[in-house]
Amino acid sequence: MQSATLGHRQVAAQAPVGERLAFLKKVYGLLSLSVLLAAGAAWITSNNMPFASFVAQNMLMFFILEIAAIFFTFWARKRETMGLIALFSFTILTGVTTTPLLLRYTGGTVTMAAFLTGLTFAGLSLYALTTKKDLSFMGGMLRTGLILLIVGSLLNAFLFKSAWGSFGISCVGVFLFSGFILYDTKNIMHRYPTDEVISATLTLYLDILNLFIFILNILGFSRD
Repeated sequence: MQSATLGHRQVAAQAPVGERLAFLKKVYGLLSLSVLLAAGAAWITSNNMPFASFVAQNMLMFFILEIAAIFFTFWARKRETMGLIALFSFTILTGVTTTPLLLRYTGGTVTMAAFLTGLTFAGLSLYALTTKKDLSFMGGMLRTGLILLIVGSLLNAFLFKSAWGSFGISCVGVFLFSGFILYDTKNIMHRYPTDEVISATLTLYLDILNLFIFILNILGFSRD
């Protein structure tokens, strides 16, 4: 297991019980609020078709904004007010940018994907927080899998353009980000100090977002 301290800062797993529980409460509270803000942004965008069309036509620009927002959030993570503004700006932005994808599917499919994502995340997080197993061995495999997933997605998008290829990639994505939820949940306890609430929240939010997108693609493909 990783070292119990980072410099002079104590990681969450080695902090007093009260401090540890307060850390988890803050992380999961901010995570819930982030998901709600993203869902609200997606709903507003989907009900404003001119803006939704603008987003769809300028995805590269919005993608660059998302990357910039991630870096801004990590930079501001220790500044409480600025960190919250950065985090929520990013999550709202992701709600906006996922709208063109959501509009491809029925409301029932989107709702089912959200339900399955929430159920999967809750189950995996609960397991990661309660198990005594060391999950650090998963890190290298997950990072390698992520690189292969990105390469496969790019090849399928620009070269093969296969619907079945997209389905297969989505299946791998669900498996991969389920692993990331396990690994990152354990990681925030054993490598994050209790003042790293913003970065811990952002890490788990990215896992949820990607898991949701891949589940949505699978459900949409199956119904088609």
